[in-house]
Amino acid sequence: MTTTTAVQGPPLNLPLAQLTVDAVDFTAPDGWEQALRLGAFLLPVPDDLDAEPGLRLCRNFYLDPDGGPDDRYRGHRTLGHAASKLGYEDRPDQVEQLQIESTHWDKYFPQDVVGLLRRMRELTLSALNSCLAASGVPERDWDTVTGGASQETGWCYTTVNHYRAGLSRDHGIVEHTDSGFITVIYADQQGYEILDGDRWRPVDVPPRHFVVNLGDAAEILTAHLPRPAGAVIHRVPPRPAPTAGGDRSSFTVYMGPRMDMMLYQYGTNGVLGEYQGFRDYSVEKSKKLGYEFHSRI
Repeated sequence: MTTTTAVQGPPLNLPLAQLTVDAVDFTAPDGWEQALRLGAFLLPVPDDLDAEPGLRLCRNFYLDPDGGPDDRYRGHRTLGHAASKLGYEDRPDQVEQLQIESTHWDKYFPQDVVGLLRRMRELTLSALNSCLAASGVPERDWDTVTGGASQETGWCYTTVNHYRAGLSRDHGIVEHTDSGFITVIYADQQGYEILDGDRWRPVDVPPRHFVVNLGDAAEILTAHLPRPAGAVIHRVPPRPAPTAGGDRSSFTVYMGPRMDMMLYQYGTNGVLGEYQGFRDYSVEKSKKLGYEFHSRI
């Protein structure tokens, strides 16, 4: 994707969703239309959900243990994460990441982090199902296209980000779309921007709100449906110098197809068909973005 001609635009207010007992919905009549067009929306953090364990992990995972109270969050730079096909990565941008599949959260994370991520996984699944319904994907097809997200047989992982200011690197995270269906993000500082038409627009995320991104798998699946979902192009711009608030932290829960699955798409006749193998798609996309594909996948 090339957006070098994009200009900086004014701040953007993303549509605000609400979490009900088993779904995500909007009070605004055109809420879903806006969310699907932009490929992103806001979702309040439930009152009884404590995000602090996730932020504590963000602020410590890349550090070496030192015998202090945060040691159970530390040491991930060198741990290896042999059970995971993802693990720690020092990316070419101004960020380092730790990615661990939901099946291995218990193995590598403290229980307070695991509890938080499991709650976020439930919330992410509700948001995914609601997005599929809003785009017109029949419920009978949900398990097929997601690889069984509701049975936890799809691909789900967390990404833990530590953004390092003052490095000679171009971005916090370079412009991109997420490859899966949906990503739910929590950050402790502003910095999230999306491409709206030909303008990069910063998003003011209120305290205790998630940003929800829709990705390539959702866009491909729904491209020919009456209400298609867009994959949001987003980035985190560089920070040339440290701020008073310290380094930026964020963590996510991602849901997408498994690497051994096909991507699906509804044709113009409304019939569901195979589009491309998700691994092949992901490898091609990685090359276009200039990243090395995960060596263990």
